[in-house]
Amino acid sequence: MMKLKSNSVLICLLSSILFVACNFSKESSVKVADSENQWPMSGGPDGSWKVNTNLEVPTKWSVRTGENIKWKQTLPEGGQSGIAVWGDQLFLTINPPTDSPKHAAVVAKFELAKTDYEALYAKEEAKLQKKGDRKYKSLKKAIATPEKIWKEVLKKHAHYQAASELEKPSIEANMMRRDKRGKAYADVNNALKTFIHHKSEELRTAYKVLESLKKAVKGGAASTDIQLLCLNANTGQIAWTRTVKGTISSEYNYGFSDATTPCPMTDGTYVWAINASGGMACFTMDGAPVWDRTWKPTTGGKPFNKQFDSMLFENLILNTEPPVRGDSTRNIDWNYLHAFNKLTGERIWVTKEALTHYNTPIIGETAEGKPAVLIGRGGPHGVPERPVGLSLISLEKNKQGTALWSWEPEEKNSISGWGALSTQHWDSKKASWFYSGDDHLTVDTQTGKLISQLNLTKVNQYNFDKTKQQHVLKENVEIKHLQNQRHCNISAGDDLFFMVRYQPYIARHSTLTGKNEHIEVPQEIDADGKYIWAQAQKNDGLNAQGQLHAFDARTRGDGFQKCFLGSPTMVNNYVFFTNAIGLVYVIDASADVLDANALVAVNDLGKQGETWTVNSMTYANGHIYHRTMKEIICIGK
Repeated sequence: MMKLKSNSVLICLLSSILFVACNFSKESSVKVADSENQWPMSGGPDGSWKVNTNLEVPTKWSVRTGENIKWKQTLPEGGQSGIAVWGDQLFLTINPPTDSPKHAAVVAKFELAKTDYEALYAKEEAKLQKKGDRKYKSLKKAIATPEKIWKEVLKKHAHYQAASELEKPSIEANMMRRDKRGKAYADVNNALKTFIHHKSEELRTAYKVLESLKKAVKGGAASTDIQLLCLNANTGQIAWTRTVKGTISSEYNYGFSDATTPCPMTDGTYVWAINASGGMACFTMDGAPVWDRTWKPTTGGKPFNKQFDSMLFENLILNTEPPVRGDSTRNIDWNYLHAFNKLTGERIWVTKEALTHYNTPIIGETAEGKPAVLIGRGGPHGVPERPVGLSLISLEKNKQGTALWSWEPEEKNSISGWGALSTQHWDSKKASWFYSGDDHLTVDTQTGKLISQLNLTKVNQYNFDKTKQQHVLKENVEIKHLQNQRHCNISAGDDLFFMVRYQPYIARHSTLTGKNEHIEVPQEIDADGKYIWAQAQKNDGLNAQGQLHAFDARTRGDGFQKCFLGSPTMVNNYVFFTNAIGLVYVIDASADVLDANALVAVNDLGKQGETWTVNSMTYANGHIYHRTMKEIICIGK
């Protein structure tokens, strides 16, 4: 076992001389003690995902070419957590590795079974044709028109055509359930298949084998436990691995969350890991166990949706959980913010105000410099917590866990509840809240009163013109029901930055003037290093071992697909956005105009078509640390 603790202290002391942390003219009340130049939890030293530094900040790199890459380390399995760093140690979580076969072998076996089945099916059809079977003729006649119509529907469906071959069957199945033309084709096709299958036991057996392998081809794995990894921050060498137990099974690498979602936390003496499947554990920096605890999450037995992340405040760990058994003052089906003693795991307090599992609370300071955390309620899929809206929870001694104020929007949850899907960035003056794509609201963090409601649908767009090979401004573009990646947002002064869902744009919204700007960003980089514009991409969804453990086909989308991305990270004036296929867009937040000059760089985290990630980027030691489903990467010299 590698002993790194003494080196950590030395590096910490040396680096703290050079590092200027997080815009503090005075010591922040929420910053982790002695965390200069460290990244102790999901949002960095003070949990805001923002740091200011005099050290070097890498803005340009490429894993594909090796440009500005210090080291890479292959991961035993995928995962979604951020990366905590302290001195020469870094921590992240993964799902437990399995011995399942490589996906290529599963596909090869499926293709053989498909060939056998199709040959037997054709053989039975030939018999029926030769015999002139009247029922067969009737069914073949009945299927001709519905089949032709359905093929035309698929041909014109952009999402289906852009999808990978692995995605298409599930997309088609979903379309069939909703489209009467699909239902018509499915009904007669099933009737024909059933009739032909009835003629041959051998054919029916071959079909069962094929269906079983079809399920295997879709991939997937699940576990109640996760693994905490400690790596050497200078070399990437894995120093130790520990198991963090959970209570319910979670699917691996779901595009909206899995059990590994929360970033580990460390104060340089201990490290803590949260298993979203219902577990929490504390270890020394050398990996010795200190304490652990378990609980059972809500949401129908699933840790669903990548939102809640780790928060460390003084001697407390903050986590979202249902009430303890026997609590008659809270709703057993709701989630609340719980505080635990970081040294013992003892529960200290629980908020009276609830928050949804979609929500990512953020700690910060009020105008008086008092510590607090902002939580939200609302959203789709029947989240039960009410009332919809925000609560600012005090972290000040003698007031911890009590609400300073709560704000409730006027509109119904289907419109207003989307704000709870945000990372709840706020400052001493204001907080953000989104309506369902059309409006952004600003709430006063001193009073909890609404300041403004500004529209998001009239936009100045900087679109890339392929003919001119440059961005061209199109003013006052009307966008209907804009779907914002509200879970991929960050504030910078009076501006709010976010990624646009389904379309390759980065957006900036002024909370003062209501001005909206979009810049189109490339969707890939080709083998010659040139940007690829307006072409949907695909990825394989595989881990480093070639296994397909990400069961959800949406994992293999184009980078702007429907999924939950981690918060952007802001270092000095640079905002780093990472999309799902591992492209990192570096935006100059101080730019007067969000045009091509504001797009500082577009960087890759791995091979084209083979990279996937939904975690946040970490900055520490003058380096950037990032991860994909396949590997962890150290960026910088």
